[in-house]
Amino acid sequence: MVVTKWFVWAHLPKTAGDTVAKILAMFPEIIDYADRIESPDKHALFSDRPELVAGRQRVLSIRRLPSWQLSYSVHKSRHGRKPDFRPLPMDSSEEMVTSGSADRHLRRFVEYGEAWPDRWIRVEHLVDDVLALLEEHTEVPPKKRKKIQSMKPENVGRNYERNLSAWFTDEMITRMYDHNPLGRHAEELASSHPYPSVSASSQ
Repeated sequence: MVVTKWFVWAHLPKTAGDTVAKILAMFPEIIDYADRIESPDKHALFSDRPELVAGRQRVLSIRRLPSWQLSYSVHKSRHGRKPDFRPLPMDSSEEMVTSGSADRHLRRFVEYGEAWPDRWIRVEHLVDDVLALLEEHTEVPPKKRKKIQSMKPENVGRNYERNLSAWFTDEMITRMYDHNPLGRHAEELASSHPYPSVSASSQ
């Protein structure tokens, strides 16, 4: 979690959160509190820290469901899950479709759909969304802007097949959304309020 003077960003797992945290850390003058990237506390919920969230805009990252599920399944196969963190067999495509893992993670951050965030950072538009958020509250110098625009999500380049069609048919993706209605609604909310692109201002 990163708490600034104006907004609180919570780190939903597998949504390029370490990259977001590193970008926000480039502006220490606006930060009141931040968990260390190495700490498991970085995944704290809004409801875990009401005294820090009160009066601030709540911001959460979101990733398209099929990409999120694939990334999560690959992560489990390599690093396992708590408490033992032993690598697990890779989920089959059908297991990913029916797992409901995305909603089980998301629901804790949105209180089972009763408390949606005020703003989203879309992984597919991460740099533009973070820059747009920052520019509403502080100046982004050209040198920092250039550095941010060169950044990519931390998992880019890791060795696994990212082409969704290699894992899922259209029918399977439809069923995956049926198994994760909160995730489907989150994507609808995020896409209905796109944030202004800042790309033009950087040229």
